[in-house]
Amino acid sequence: MGRKAAKLGAVPQGQKRAREDVQGESPEKPVKRKRQANSLSIVELYSDLAAESEDVRLEAAKQLILKFSPEAKPSATDVLQALNRLISGLCTDRKAARFGFCVTLTELLRLIFSSNGSIEGLDLDVKSLLRKVEKQTKVEGNVSGKERRNHLIGKLFAYKAVLQSSILIESSSAVESWNELLDHIYGMAKDTPWLREECAMVLVQTIESLPAESNLELYVRGLSERLVSYKLANTPEGIALWLALQARPEPFLPANIWHDNDPLSTKNRPKLIKVLKGDIQDSSENGESDTIKAAATSVNPQFAWNVILSKLLQGDNESKVARTDASKSQFGQLWLSVIDAQIFGSSSSHERKSWGFKLFAQMISQVPEWSFSALFSPNFMRTFRNQTSKDDRYLHAAALSAWKAISRRAQQTPESSLALIIELTSNNGTADFEHSSKTETLEKIALASDDDMLRKIVRHLHSLLIRPETTEQNVADHRRQAVADLLLNIVKHYTRYDVLMPEFAERDNWLRNVLDLLVEHAYFTPGKGAKARKVPSPPISESSQGMFQERLSSCLTRLRPLVAGSQTSVGVIVVDLIRAKAAHKAYEPIFKADESVEGTLESAYEIFDVVKTSGVTEGQTSVFQGLTLLYAFTFIQIFNGDTDAVMMLNDLNTSYEAISKPKADASSEGQDGFIEILLSFLGNTRTLFHRIAIEAFTGFAPKISLEGLSSMTDILDTEETLEGQNKLFSQNDEPVEEADSEDEDDDMEDASDVEMIGGGSKDGESNSDDSDDSSSESDSDSEEDEEDDELTEFNNKLALTLQTSKLAAKDGDSDEDSDDSDMDDDQMMALDPHLSNIFKQRSQITGKKQREEAKQNVIRFKSRVLDLLAVFLDKQFSNPLSLEVLLPVLRLTRASANKQFTDRSAKLLQSTFAKTNTALPELQDVDAAWAILTDIHQEAKQGGGSIAHAGACNAASLHVVRTLVNADRDNYAKVVDVYAGSQKEWFSDVKSEVRDSMFSGFLNWSSRNRVATKSEVKAEAE
Repeated sequence: MGRKAAKLGAVPQGQKRAREDVQGESPEKPVKRKRQANSLSIVELYSDLAAESEDVRLEAAKQLILKFSPEAKPSATDVLQALNRLISGLCTDRKAARFGFCVTLTELLRLIFSSNGSIEGLDLDVKSLLRKVEKQTKVEGNVSGKERRNHLIGKLFAYKAVLQSSILIESSSAVESWNELLDHIYGMAKDTPWLREECAMVLVQTIESLPAESNLELYVRGLSERLVSYKLANTPEGIALWLALQARPEPFLPANIWHDNDPLSTKNRPKLIKVLKGDIQDSSENGESDTIKAAATSVNPQFAWNVILSKLLQGDNESKVARTDASKSQFGQLWLSVIDAQIFGSSSSHERKSWGFKLFAQMISQVPEWSFSALFSPNFMRTFRNQTSKDDRYLHAAALSAWKAISRRAQQTPESSLALIIELTSNNGTADFEHSSKTETLEKIALASDDDMLRKIVRHLHSLLIRPETTEQNVADHRRQAVADLLLNIVKHYTRYDVLMPEFAERDNWLRNVLDLLVEHAYFTPGKGAKARKVPSPPISESSQGMFQERLSSCLTRLRPLVAGSQTSVGVIVVDLIRAKAAHKAYEPIFKADESVEGTLESAYEIFDVVKTSGVTEGQTSVFQGLTLLYAFTFIQIFNGDTDAVMMLNDLNTSYEAISKPKADASSEGQDGFIEILLSFLGNTRTLFHRIAIEAFTGFAPKISLEGLSSMTDILDTEETLEGQNKLFSQNDEPVEEADSEDEDDDMEDASDVEMIGGGSKDGESNSDDSDDSSSESDSDSEEDEEDDELTEFNNKLALTLQTSKLAAKDGDSDEDSDDSDMDDDQMMALDPHLSNIFKQRSQITGKKQREEAKQNVIRFKSRVLDLLAVFLDKQFSNPLSLEVLLPVLRLTRASANKQFTDRSAKLLQSTFAKTNTALPELQDVDAAWAILTDIHQEAKQGGGSIAHAGACNAASLHVVRTLVNADRDNYAKVVDVYAGSQKEWFSDVKSEVRDSMFSGFLNWSSRNRVATKSEVKAEAE
């Protein structure tokens, strides 16, 4: 120990000795470390062969092949260890690992056995390789069934690697090994039914990869002879092998198995069907049993089906008869006789039908269009429709997978969209297929096609409206609604409008055709000059006509924003379509007008034709665009049966005359009529007309007068009561219940319009009407339920009081003693107070509901008027009349006001006053501005403690102050007087609801304005 320490030298305690740089250090240690690193790298590569990522697997395979290829000069021991590791790695339950190890083994064998691939010391031939496979995949000891299964699969994949490496083909002396290997694979296919399909797939791939050379006769014979010797000829897998051999130049097929050596010939059809069904008992022609153990039932279609059906389609593609009539094709006959009749038959099991859906999903992705009529067979379509109709159906998920496959086919080949829709909606399908299946596949298929194909699809759907393939009226109505809904959804979800709309009005296209057919069935019946094929059978019912009107309205709602700001709007096009059809003898208008109404319409048409092209030269484009919109949709209201809309045409005519006159001669009468029309559009429960009113008002806003603006702002002050409703809608003494019920009906009828509007607002528009409409529907539903309960309670009380037998009858009592319930005059007099009390309670309940409904109607209408005023404040900020809007909107922010209006009005004013870069109004009537400022200060006292109201009054006051001072800086002194008066009242009245921020805000503004003015003066002086 001492000598060693002396030799190494003293080292201080607690420190490590520094490593010496010795030139003569032995090389063994770094080599050992290098081998360890090298070994670690190989382990990682083997691990990557089992990765789920294909790219990772291929890269690992590439590195291993390079490492053990002859060019790398590996040792024989390393190569044998690598082969053992790769073969053992195939015996796993991980599918990705099998692929990775199999690819690597295949390529490594190809390199090792190549002519220039000798490795020193490696003694390996094909026979020893097969023995190595047997040894490495052999199961030893008592292992689980899963482990045995994995080793069998691993053995098959090892044989597959040997076959794909071509080492048996390239060696002329390898026929014996070839036959030995075939015996192994055929034996596994015969004795292991659950592995039979995999074995057949390996053999088919081998046959397809064999070169087309005559010197391979022995190899091909070995494949074909074993079909018989291993009794696989009469199995689906055997047929797949047979067809693969048949495709070779010299197939050397066994005799006496199939007529003409062709399993797919017509003569072999009964036997083929029998084999495909799995019934191979007694299928041999020589009477000997060819039966082997049946293959395990698979939840997925065997690859043999794909091979057989693809082969049939290949032959049918060359036949004109088959392409003309798919039912006469070999593919169609086999599909109908086996898949449709057996798999999707009414007595077939759920498992077989699930299997059938998967086969359909495979085939729909690859079959040509002409075969669709066979593929969408009767029993399949019946099962398909039933299983997709409800979520709780046993095969619902399997049927939906087929739906998705159909949709994928349309996405991959858009040109097949028409053929798919034809099969789903006609032939074995029905026009209401999508309704019954509760899916959106038809819509997705249609939207996947281009515009030209979409035009053909619309034409087909129109044919379904004319001939819904039923004689029952209610069924026809349902199918027509389904088609109309599909057309609407196509319009709603189409995404290429930026390309379509520029040429929409000028040329024939799918969208114009949709509007045309909706117009035809919404407003017309066949006339005397109609062709028989154009006459709907059964006729379009009245309810369907209303339905088509609603779908047209929904389409217009969707399309309106796309052409906003254009006089060639969809509304104009629809009116032109209606007028064109009305002048054609093939159509009979549903709307029948008397002579006076007809005269009004004709004169309105004349002005409408002028208005459509007016405004460009006069510089009033936006005004005439708005007028055009109102004309168009007033016509549509009339065609929808709203006779009151006829009176609106007179107002529009008057408005046109007023607008088209020089400004000096313009009268307020035309403007008043224009505003009345806008308000009537706002009162329409349909969202479409609300949007039209806003768009029309946007163009008209610069022309509005004080009287016209006041007619709108006055509505904001209307009380939300029954009297307020009567005042707004001129109901006077009309029964309120009737009007309310009509509104509810309109809300329900226009549900599609409300649902479709979901985007952001434009030009000051608000989405409040959507929420109002939807909430009113839910309120209506809940109120109806409450009314039913209250009516029941009322009847019960009345029955008990009168001692009738109504309640007793419900319990099964007889009416034999009804005479005992008769009362004399004294008894009736005694009951009178009770009856009066009951009817009084009933009257109170009814009155309460009427008041609540009236309140909601007024709120909805005021909300829509507020939308118009928002547009005015946004677009006409510099207009002096914008100041007239401030006070009515301020009153809506009071604490006593409706909460919905409080928030909206405050936000509206806040966004208006935020326009700091926009020019202030140029005052024409200064006295009116002073009056508005004074009224705002008075309004500040009415807030009821509302913070929103106080802030809005402060901002509104400062806005008017800015406007007055901007007009004349001398006005500042009078402004101070106004604020001083308000501050005096505030200080003396401790209960004043005016907030001190009103005055501090003015002081801050004054300070900022003074500094800005001082800076400007200084800049000018410099």
